[in-house]
Amino acid sequence: MGKLVAQGKNDEFSHLIDTYESHLLKALRLAPTLKKNINVLQHIMGYFKKDLSSDEKQELLTVFDQYRSGYVPLIVPITLINHYVRKYDQPWLKIQTYLNPHPFELKLRNYY
Repeated sequence: MGKLVAQGKNDEFSHLIDTYESHLLKALRLAPTLKKNINVLQHIMGYFKKDLSSDEKQELLTVFDQYRSGYVPLIVPITLINHYVRKYDQPWLKIQTYLNPHPFELKLRNYY
């Protein structure tokens, strides 16, 4: 979708909006899976490759494995990553919806 927007100046605006909306709705219909979440978590971890100590990297990988094995819910690795986002001041990650998708009080990440 980023490519679509980047090339949007070459297209009629209403067509761009319709195409973007179609792609967005298709993406929103994709159900999250454990495998997809692990992939996203590992991708996020890459933002810290120069920051994390060996112990921190191992802790994060251990928590990913615990999530993968079903011992902890998704909120556990998300919470640890959010800690590193604040500790190492990752501005781009601070604004990512994946890390803070909805009001905390709803507890929607506690069971998946």
